[in-house]
Amino acid sequence: MTLLRAFITAWRLVVFTTLAVATAVHADTVNTRERQVRELAPGIYTIRHADPTDDFPDGNTTVVIGEREVLVIDTCYLPSSADADIALIRGWTDKPVRWVLNTHWHNDHVGGNQRYRLAWPGADVVGHEETRRMINGRVPSYVRRFVATDSTFARQREALRLSAETGVDEKGKTVDAAAVVRPAASLAKLEAARREFAAIVIEAPTVTFESGLRIDLGGRVVELKHLGRGNTGGDVVAWLPAERILVAGDLVDHPVPYAFAGYPGEWIGTLDRLAALDPLLVVPGHGEVLRGKGYIERVAALIRGIRQQVNDLLEKNGGSFALDEVQKAVDLSAARREFAGDDADNREFFDASMASLIRTLHAELRAR
Repeated sequence: MTLLRAFITAWRLVVFTTLAVATAVHADTVNTRERQVRELAPGIYTIRHADPTDDFPDGNTTVVIGEREVLVIDTCYLPSSADADIALIRGWTDKPVRWVLNTHWHNDHVGGNQRYRLAWPGADVVGHEETRRMINGRVPSYVRRFVATDSTFARQREALRLSAETGVDEKGKTVDAAAVVRPAASLAKLEAARREFAAIVIEAPTVTFESGLRIDLGGRVVELKHLGRGNTGGDVVAWLPAERILVAGDLVDHPVPYAFAGYPGEWIGTLDRLAALDPLLVVPGHGEVLRGKGYIERVAALIRGIRQQVNDLLEKNGGSFALDEVQKAVDLSAARREFAGDDADNREFFDASMASLIRTLHAELRAR
């Protein structure tokens, strides 16, 4: 749980076939321990990745194969994960990857861009113009912080090392032998990620657009759409109209929404426009593939309801209700049960995500 809180700190710094479709809130947004591959339709695959460290979930990657070329959507947190995906793609098809889409700028969706460009030199990375700006402006500093000796990540590594060596947790309590093994394993993953980050080369999109781009892969059309801001300023979704498959990036995460930043007032409308596409299948940025638009509508209702609560509190107090008072007054009990269920990690993640959402809404609504 300490590492989950560390992930939250780091964040602030910066299917037609044998598909197992998510139906319950007990799935894992927070912890994915092994790679999972699903074929959504012939020639369309989604890959869920084992998290590269215990404190940062990895994003989903979707591969769309046409008669002539291939589109890859999002490229993981670490280059090694992208390399493993590239090996899978080469086993699925001999057609070249021509396009690599970044749905948004966050590190866990862009870390493997360069690996695809090396594997297929003719490939273009494509994304919203704002995504290009944010990758160039924000991601390099995140990488530098990750490998710095005085960073949050360095403090995590030191805490894990001490716990593994001494058998004493951060509160000074002696833990059992099994509990000693866990920080050692976590430390090994964190150190491996640090070594990769020390050599990582981040590449921003080479092709950008503002509202949309239609890509014909040969017998298969993919429509890239910017339907509004939400999780970031440059959110893009991939829509496969023939198959009615929507690849949503972090506009949609399951079972717990990622609301640590963004534009919640606009996010609601963006989700409404996603639902209006009436998808059969939805690939979230994190979590299991979903059937239909129901979950999108639930997330829109969640944000809309919290926004209304915050607005009502501010209206009753002339706009001067302090953030800590608003945090205490907003009722999240039913929503916590609906989205996080009884899973302890999901519940802690939900609480942190919603606290950030309320903070952003408080600032947004006070500025009206």
